[in-house]
Amino acid sequence: MNPHFSFQRIKLLAIRYFTEHGRRDLVMMAALFFTFAFLPRLINNASPFTSPILFCIILFIGGMRFTARIFHEIHQPASGMHYLHIPASRLEKFLLNGAITLLLFPIICLLLYYGGTLFGNLVKPIVPTFLNYNVIDISSLVPTQYIRETASQYLFWHALFFLGALSFKKHPTTKTILSFILFVIALGIIQSLLAKIMWSVFEVPSTEILLKNVFQLVESWSYFDDLFHVSMFVFLWIVSYFKLKEKQV
Repeated sequence: MNPHFSFQRIKLLAIRYFTEHGRRDLVMMAALFFTFAFLPRLINNASPFTSPILFCIILFIGGMRFTARIFHEIHQPASGMHYLHIPASRLEKFLLNGAITLLLFPIICLLLYYGGTLFGNLVKPIVPTFLNYNVIDISSLVPTQYIRETASQYLFWHALFFLGALSFKKHPTTKTILSFILFVIALGIIQSLLAKIMWSVFEVPSTEILLKNVFQLVESWSYFDDLFHVSMFVFLWIVSYFKLKEKQV
């Protein structure tokens, strides 16, 4: 096989993917379309479960579940051998699966979100009045002030579950979540021990100064948070690539 990168091979890989999984993905898309079209309207207006919140829930939970299953066939004996012998490089396979889960899924989810909402508005005249069916303002579907934070968080969680898809043979979604929880607990214990050591060595500032420093940190934290998410995305993707390389060796 030609070792040089080829967009033609990526195209053939994409055709293979949609040929094998297209029917399943169409069923999922139809379910999302009707969920976006009707579920938020049938909930009381006072409920915090609005369209944007529903979109974020589906984007993150559905996206992470979808991402964790993207390398499912590589862990099966028969399909794994077939996948490893597909005439395409590791980088081409890696980039295609990354593009499907990182770019294609959110774009399709967003299109279904708008399309389903518009469809739900159009069918309002035929819906019985006792259902308290609401019309949703299209212009308010995506609160612009949260786009940056949502995008950076999706990058991080996607990369985490992308690595989990390669690391765990069975139940990658559950095992990735548990691994992350255990890591956070261990990190919290270490930080608590370090804080106790630091506070015992150095003079503890007054409550007023301490609170002032905390509020200043919170005000600037959002940008550091985004930088952390993007940095972790790059790091986890690099680790994932070498994990795929390990699988193919």
